[in-house]
Amino acid sequence: MVEKELAPVARAMRHFVMSANHHVGGSLSPVDFLTALYFSGDYRLDVTQRLAADRDKYVHSKGHAAAAHYFALWLHGWLGDVPLDELLTFGAVNHRLPRIPQIQQPRGLEMTTGSLGQGLSFANGLALADRRAGRDTQTLVLFGDAELSEGQVWESAQTTVRLGLENVTVAVDANGFGSHMSTLRDSIGSWWKGFGWKIFDVDGHDLAAVHQGLTRTREESAPSVLLMHTTKGYGLLPPYSDSPDAGGEVPVEYRPQYDLEADIEEALRAVAERFPQSSAARQEPLAEAVVPVRESVRLSWDPARNPVGQKMVSKKFAEELVDHITPGGDLFVVSPDAIRNSGLLPMLDAHRSWSWSNPTSPVLEHQIAEQDVASMAAGATAAGLRTVVFLMEGFVWRMIDSLRQSICFPGIPVVIVGTSAGLGDELGQMVQSDACFAAVRSLPGLTVLEANDINEAKVLFNEALALGRPVYLRLAHEALPVLTDLGQLLARDTSTGVWTLRDEEEPDLVMLAAGSMVPQALEAADRLSAEGDIRIRVANVFSASRFAGRDLAFRREVVPLDVPSLSVHNGPPSVLGEFLSPHSTSIGLTDYGMHGKPVSDLYEACGLGVGDIVRAAQKLLSDG
Repeated sequence: MVEKELAPVARAMRHFVMSANHHVGGSLSPVDFLTALYFSGDYRLDVTQRLAADRDKYVHSKGHAAAAHYFALWLHGWLGDVPLDELLTFGAVNHRLPRIPQIQQPRGLEMTTGSLGQGLSFANGLALADRRAGRDTQTLVLFGDAELSEGQVWESAQTTVRLGLENVTVAVDANGFGSHMSTLRDSIGSWWKGFGWKIFDVDGHDLAAVHQGLTRTREESAPSVLLMHTTKGYGLLPPYSDSPDAGGEVPVEYRPQYDLEADIEEALRAVAERFPQSSAARQEPLAEAVVPVRESVRLSWDPARNPVGQKMVSKKFAEELVDHITPGGDLFVVSPDAIRNSGLLPMLDAHRSWSWSNPTSPVLEHQIAEQDVASMAAGATAAGLRTVVFLMEGFVWRMIDSLRQSICFPGIPVVIVGTSAGLGDELGQMVQSDACFAAVRSLPGLTVLEANDINEAKVLFNEALALGRPVYLRLAHEALPVLTDLGQLLARDTSTGVWTLRDEEEPDLVMLAAGSMVPQALEAADRLSAEGDIRIRVANVFSASRFAGRDLAFRREVVPLDVPSLSVHNGPPSVLGEFLSPHSTSIGLTDYGMHGKPVSDLYEACGLGVGDIVRAAQKLLSDG
């Protein structure tokens, strides 16, 4: 039997976990699952073949339990020439293997985990992309039972069933404890069943039962849960076995006696018999991760559609996407119940929302679950799609951690389009984004773009698709006048992060603005010049992240140190305030905004009207 052949692998894995001594209890409980998953031969998990069409996917959402997972990869040879003594010290400073596995490290891992609860969302994205591409694959996720406390788990559990993702299996390591808390593990099966999943209960330390359970889930044409009843710290001596005390490191006197070297030699022989290539693979240098190469995409917009002077809501460019997106292509658009708000109804009408039975659709109307959307988009993009998420910026608050962990940290090139940004939505503080943009702006690895009008939105959307890295495109709520012909915009340099719209060789004042504040700033500059013969430079900072990345000399050309400067932003003053000269004033939103309409009155009420800008500039110049 396969289980008898794999018993040495499980034993060596268990003793390796004890020796590595990182999160020992939680790493011991899924050992039999990982042994059956990786060494039965039932799944095609060869991470060196990342682009293979038939490769199955495994997401180790229980990221802190990395020791057993690393050991499985090592036995297969997928960690290359990492020797055993180096493997045992993973997580040390400057080590090739981080304490929590990271997708951007050359490990062939599917996902950067560690921020709990995001694994199934990401796996749903992987499964969606495989189905869309016609790949016959299985996708599996491992959760710890305490991890099920995270709300995103249940967002994603609904998504799997709602989309009909038949090839997704969740394995729950129900060892009864979190780091210290106890869990309601007797209720877990009923929770998942209530969400529409098929449940398979097994003894998680019976290798044969686990293997048979995996076989049954693979044969089931519905989302399935392998509920494994396990013991935290399985194999340790009391009081660490079946106890929260095993959550971290375990003193050597509470580990049973074993011969790690002999155990590993026996495991290596067992693996070599089943996977002959593993021995040679362990001699190869640790390879760089293979990342799918995406060709640059630039959509060809109709240059006459939005002429200069037309007033138009910038997010309306999404209505034109129906002319540029094709069923089965790699461009995929998602929106969490904001299809109407985002202007995507024509696309939905043309193609219907994506599901297992409608796999080529280029658009998905997702449920109201922003965290799930972000991690799912990351998974779909990691598996080859070019995923764009549209939602109202006020709801981006709900996805900040998923945006950070699933997208920005691993550098997965998802495009997030935040509409109704800033103050302009008359629905008020519950919808307006207040400091959300500052939080987004602070995420490392995220390119931020902010469009003034609909033509800028088109140009910057093209830029976002072409970059090959995470991008956030911010669009205002209200209709704004088109300032520049599309052809002229397409000819501009987007690498600088700033365009000078009105210039003076030796200005008396430099004014920085972005998004919906650009026409406000231009009008204020015209009024100031007419009233007082003031020379004003107005610059549109369409990408604060790019402008910040330019060298100091370039930034000082735009904002000289010896010239008074003023910034105006439909968000926190700090977004543009960091670029100002020492003698400066920064205007922006400092609280939760205000409800009501018309929008012009909202701006006036919150100190962002043209008159407010004029008065701030006059005071700045008079104080100088």
